[in-house]
Amino acid sequence: MKNWLTKLVGLWLLLFVFSACEKDETRVVMTQGAAPQLTASSTTASLVQANAASNAVTYTWTAADFGYQAAVGYVLQFARQGTNFANPMEFNMGAELSKTFTVGELNGLYMSFDCNAAGVNARLDVRVKATLTDAMPPVLSNVTTIQATPYQAQQLPSERWAIIGSATANGWGTETPMNYDFCTRTWTITLPLTAAEFKFRANNSWDKNLGDEGTGDAMTTGRKLVYNVAPTPNPPNIALPAAGTYTVTLDVNATPNPIFTLRR
Repeated sequence: MKNWLTKLVGLWLLLFVFSACEKDETRVVMTQGAAPQLTASSTTASLVQANAASNAVTYTWTAADFGYQAAVGYVLQFARQGTNFANPMEFNMGAELSKTFTVGELNGLYMSFDCNAAGVNARLDVRVKATLTDAMPPVLSNVTTIQATPYQAQQLPSERWAIIGSATANGWGTETPMNYDFCTRTWTITLPLTAAEFKFRANNSWDKNLGDEGTGDAMTTGRKLVYNVAPTPNPPNIALPAAGTYTVTLDVNATPNPIFTLRR
């Protein structure tokens, strides 16, 4: 009886070990499954500042399939068309499968690629990147596009600067307005100048103007300017030694002095 009991216990132990070994062989295998499929409510958008709070476009995508139940993270990517998403703008969507952009949000997205892009019709590429772990390469969706003409949501500074003087075609009688660069926060203009003198002034008035402070190199690092306030209520004119077509850039935000640069 004892021998039979011993054999029965031994058999049971063998079955237990065999069963445990089988369970140890169970593995979860990650596979490069189905990529998300991206769809857009529209491939064009009308960007008008008065409608900034209205919806412009909605993106939806199917869930990526890595071969088993897992927490997948999604990133919605935008890039200039034709750049192969070299420097994309990204929106981390977590586990969400859709994203709606208002007119204002989409306009801001366009302007983030170029803060001087207002009024220029452009097309962006859009795709979704699905990620499971850092050890696995992401799965990419199909690419769709969005075409729109952004508006300038930023406001021009209250001071509008211009160039004036005998070096310009208009002389000292009429100023030539400069253009504001929202990216660099500078005023700029390209125009022919003669070997004479000029100044910068704000708001078509001599109440606020800039003259030559006398130091710096306008062709490289920038020449310093001084306002028409004490101790120089009437600062010297800026002398241009050689005639030519110049790009003139004025930086009134530079410290400790405003500066201007010249490029031929």
